[in-house]
Amino acid sequence: MISRRLEEDFGKRNMPAVDTRRYPRAENLVWSEQEDREERDRRIVRQALVDPTVTRSTIRTDVGVAIVPQTVSRHLAEANLKSKYPFRALPLTPEHRQLRLQWCQARSMWNVTDWQKVVFSDESRFVLGTDDNRVRV
Repeated sequence: MISRRLEEDFGKRNMPAVDTRRYPRAENLVWSEQEDREERDRRIVRQALVDPTVTRSTIRTDVGVAIVPQTVSRHLAEANLKSKYPFRALPLTPEHRQLRLQWCQARSMWNVTDWQKVVFSDESRFVLGTDDNRVRV
């Protein structure tokens, strides 16, 4: 055990110096566990900043290290990145609101027979249970 550790240490000291700034290959880097952890943490935050729609499970698999989903969430929270639901539809602009108001005013005097000729399609989402199966990003 001790002889193997001495061989490893001796081998590292006699390795030719490699400029890791120009050649950042993993096999050339001798990092401590803390530096690995810091690099992983930066990679998690960087990936969330580059692609805001990426899920935490995708980040977890792309990091390449076995971590729990709460670790990803914690690092994103430390970087003030919060999860949110993606837009289902674009938000209304003032122009859209004006057009909707005009549509309503044009039909404000309709009677029952006029409204019976209209077919309504409702795209509302009704959730009877606790899980609405939405994906948070």
